Amino acid sequence: MLIDTTTNVFMQSIQNPVLTNFSKFIAIVFEPIYMILFSLIISVYIYFKKSKSKGIFLASTIIATGIIIKLLKEIFQRARPLNSLIQDSGFSFPSGHVTVAIVFFGLIVYLFVDKKYKITATIITILIALLFGFTRIYLQIHWLTDIIGGFFIGGIILMLSIIIYKRVGCTRRV
Repeated sequence: MLIDTTTNVFMQSIQNPVLTNFSKFIAIVFEPIYMILFSLIISVYIYFKKSKSKGIFLASTIIATGIIIKLLKEIFQRARPLNSLIQDSGFSFPSGHVTVAIVFFGLIVYLFVDKKYKITATIITILIALLFGFTRIYLQIHWLTDIIGGFFIGGIILMLSIIIYKRVGCTRRV
């Protein structure tokens, strides 16, 4: 797609060592598998210390997200850009970093942020996901449309999981 190649050409034009090192740091620290494992650790803590239903909800939604990402990558089998600044295996669409960021941080905001801070926390979550998306395109591991797809898919997973959580009555304390 023209928008993908144009975006990647622009990213090549702004490359510099500081931005490259920062982007590599984000890519490593927020690798989706690490985020999923971290989410499961948080889920276990929440399950035993706070709320069984919230712990189960967080764990099951994050696991489902990982499965959905894997399935979509296998269905679409979209090749990654050729000029990557770091090695990344697997297919490109959707961006797992962005999808997991939207779901993970969105669930944290939904479950644990006080109502008066939800708008601020939601804006911060969106900015974090945008940062992740930028770094993925900057490193030329993803196309712009992979990032947009990650936002869209992550948003759908987040909304559907919250709707299901509310409908099955999980909001009462277990």
